[in-house]
Amino acid sequence: METDILIIGGGPAGMKAALTADKAGARVILVDESYSLGGQLKQQTQRFSRFSENSETVRGTTLSDELIKQLEVSKVKVLKKHIMIGAYQNGNIGVTDGEKTFEIQSRKKIIAPGAAENAKIFAGWTTPGVMTAGAAHILINRERVLPGKNAIMLGSNDYSLEVARQLQACGVNVKAIVEDKKQIGSSNIDLLYDMKNIPFYLNSTIEKAIGKEELEKVSVNTPDGLYEIDADLICIANGFSPIIEPFEIIGCTLVYHRELGGWLPEYNVRFQTSNPSCYIAGNAAGITSIGSILLTGEIAAISALEEIGLLGQKRAMDSRKKLWKKLSNLENDINEKTFQARFEIINHFYQKMDMMLPEEINSIKGGIHNG
Repeated sequence: METDILIIGGGPAGMKAALTADKAGARVILVDESYSLGGQLKQQTQRFSRFSENSETVRGTTLSDELIKQLEVSKVKVLKKHIMIGAYQNGNIGVTDGEKTFEIQSRKKIIAPGAAENAKIFAGWTTPGVMTAGAAHILINRERVLPGKNAIMLGSNDYSLEVARQLQACGVNVKAIVEDKKQIGSSNIDLLYDMKNIPFYLNSTIEKAIGKEELEKVSVNTPDGLYEIDADLICIANGFSPIIEPFEIIGCTLVYHRELGGWLPEYNVRFQTSNPSCYIAGNAAGITSIGSILLTGEIAAISALEEIGLLGQKRAMDSRKKLWKKLSNLENDINEKTFQARFEIINHFYQKMDMMLPEEINSIKGGIHNG
């Protein structure tokens, strides 16, 4: 199988990249392991207020449906229930549907595998009834199954509080939110207001999950001592880390940055990795917001299109410059540390090669705060 651009990952970044490349006339193959496209948007019923400039809020599920409908009328070849399993010496990518394995030859690759939830280990963490917040999110919004009746949320970031809010809306009694730091992780006023009737245990940890065949009680270690809380559900929200295995397979250089979620491939202003045939997009390039995820997919696609000659250099540079400005404004508005970390990765990429920063990002360097 042969194509101009191969995209691995059918979440928002991969879909946006595929639509951008298709619009420019490229042959595109989009590969995703799931039975349906959309990634995590498929269960995100919350509204996003800043996924693009001057736009109204939209539910994640609605945004997913819109992108899927655009793909359905495009020329993009979509391979659902397929996974990337390796790379050949000639640079082709090995793909399988579980029965047949074949290789895809492409001029450029855009890899957007997303992110994975981080575990949190404590005594009894394998007890039935203990799961990630993402698993609970999938159960209530995609599978329409209540994961429990009485829940403890471990973690107080934006995502955990959003899941807690949705659990409450489904009739689950959220009995406590446990945070190991001295302050609440979220600064979202709306979310915090909705959680006002739930006890927050700060500077606290789960000592033990208690139960014979399923979760029955939770022992919480607080500054005031141990508390036992009756619960049949613990949701672990310990942040996300970029999925890096596909990049390791094709030999991309990795770097570590805590603000972006940990280990991730290094990349330049084009979202091109150290493997020149491979671009990166979405949360794999650093944990961020939905608006930024879409922008990274678009920038990666424009850069790949320029490399294969389907987009002129000036037009590509002008487009990247505008998109980087949007990305800078968006990430600095939500969490300026995210964009500062992204800039540091890109700056290091060019310093290592003894090259000047390209105009696309150099023009917004003044908006980055050191701290």
